[in-house]
Amino acid sequence: MEHLTPAKAGMARLGVCFANADASPVVLRTVKRHTPFHHSSARRKIPRTNLPVGNAEQIAVLLQKQWHLYHVTPLYRFSYSMLKKYSNELSVFIATEKKKGMAIEGGIELGNEAKFSMLSGLRATENDPEAVFIQIMAKTAAHQGVDKKVVWSGWMCCVDGDFSFLESLPVEFICLPLLFANGPDIVTTMVGEWLQKTFDCYISAFPISSENLTWMAAMWANCFSDSVHRMMELEWSVPPVQLTISLSIHPEDAKALWDSIHTNEDEITIEEVELFMSSLHSHFYRHFGVRLAATQLVHVSTGIASAHCDGKLMLFNCKHIDHVLPFLTELAFHQIQYQPRLCSSID
Repeated sequence: MEHLTPAKAGMARLGVCFANADASPVVLRTVKRHTPFHHSSARRKIPRTNLPVGNAEQIAVLLQKQWHLYHVTPLYRFSYSMLKKYSNELSVFIATEKKKGMAIEGGIELGNEAKFSMLSGLRATENDPEAVFIQIMAKTAAHQGVDKKVVWSGWMCCVDGDFSFLESLPVEFICLPLLFANGPDIVTTMVGEWLQKTFDCYISAFPISSENLTWMAAMWANCFSDSVHRMMELEWSVPPVQLTISLSIHPEDAKALWDSIHTNEDEITIEEVELFMSSLHSHFYRHFGVRLAATQLVHVSTGIASAHCDGKLMLFNCKHIDHVLPFLTELAFHQIQYQPRLCSSID
């Protein structure tokens, strides 16, 4: 009988044990038939930027928060030298909405103070614009004398953006295609409305497809935090029944499986991604008799980030943030280039 390490013993209790991470010939022959891939990038480069090395303290404010993700088309006449002006203008806009009775939610009364600042350390290349951080300050309605606190925060960034697209933009435009929002939805709506009116841009929700979640699972499989080894967690939905299937994998087992498939240190291919997921499908079927090919992957959580199909994202550590943001930027650029008439759906 094979000796099980503590990690593998834990997996055995869950009903899944990666005793042999090598893919079988059967798996190789059936990869494309049992995966949801149709049209996708054939390969992607592995990021080597190590973004937050010199700015870990500032990047830390982005961690352990659930962000709602949005697409943003290029901003017209945005200027970093006018952040204070933007802070004042957004504050006035919020105060106006407050008078209309729109700024009260869950017992929180919104104060009329907004703050724009630069979020340095997220540029992968010199062509990337600097990220922008936005905070909305508020007081609780019952305690007007307390210090102001942040009730909403958001940031916009472009990390390793498409050079040809950035170069082709007129000088009046700046591209920050990702907007991350954390806080009450009504505040997100107000901030989004102000951004659209001020910079003549379109903002829309950013759902993440099952295919792109699969890429995330593969790309993040071998990324560990130095201090915490989080389980890799995958969730599938079973349409049309309201049923969710979940699978937890020890990070060392996930890495062993990925290392047995992945061969090139500089890039990841779609064949490797398909094989990685197909191997997980095969293990799941072997132990539970359930075929996951007819399901939709809706959630991926690893040691570096968690992503949900509805556009919710959580970052867990600074070390591998460069494995998350460039991929999201790529998806956002694809949305901008192939759907230029984005509808305004932030509300």
